[in-house]
Order: sequence, then C-alpha cells, then structure tokens
Amino acid sequence: MKRALLPLTALALVGCAAPAAPTPTVELLGAPTTLNIGGTAVTAQATPSVQGGTFSVLVRLTSNRPPVPNMTVTGVYVVTGSGVWKGAVGADQRAACARNACVLGTAAGGATGLRAGQTVQVVARVQDARGRALWLRAPEVKISDGT
Repeated sequence: MKRALLPLTALALVGCAAPAAPTPTVELLGAPTTLNIGGTAVTAQATPSVQGGTFSVLVRLTSNRPPVPNMTVTGVYVVTGSGVWKGAVGADQRAACARNACVLGTAAGGATGLRAGQTVQVVARVQDARGRALWLRAPEVKISDGT
C-alpha cells in the first residue's frame, strides 16, 4: 500500500508546484493600458516605422486632463510574433508637446526581423516624478514604411 501511495503523492505534488516565472513577453503583454497618476489617467499611443535598415518607434503619452503629469519615457519594447525588440530613449529623444498636452519619446535601432505592415504591441517604460519605473502598453499597431 505504501509503495502505491508514494508515486501518487509525487504526482499530486507536481500539480501543486509554483508556476514558472513569467517570461519578459508575458510581463510586457500584461502591462496596463492606463496609468492613474494622482487621479489623472495616462495612456500611450505608438507609431512604429521601418525605413531601410532602421526601425523607430515614437511613443506619445496623453492624459484625460492635460497637462500630462511629470513623466519621462525611458524605454520602448516592441512585442512581435517572434520576440521582443527593445530600445532606450535618451534625453535627446524626449520632448513635451505644447502646453504639456503630451510627452514624447522615440527609440530607434536595427530593423532585423521587422517589416512594414506587421502588427506589433508596443510597451513603454516610463518614469514618474517620484522616480518609479512603470510599464504602459499602447494599443496594437501596424508598423508603417516610414512614408
């Protein structure tokens, strides 16, 4: 009887194991589409494009009550069917729209594996005024050809 219970107990314990750690893609796709910053809803729109061998993504943060809270786009992640493209957004690639109605950030790099017409999911890494790093996911979008 004891010999029969041991394998059954082992099977039961395997079913109770903690789930595997989420992959970066799963974490990115689980990012929120709206951030609540001090009662203001902030959302992102993305404009990815490929031209020649260069891929670039413009991310635009807007809010339901301008001005947009003090935020900075620090990175861009693009989830495709075959992986994740990532790019940093340096200080010279950031801007604010007139009257702080939006915040812009652009990342650029090699376009290997990316093509115009491809549907992708863009996730921005943003930093708020308190220095917290947050994720914000834009709606799915197609990569343009840069024209």
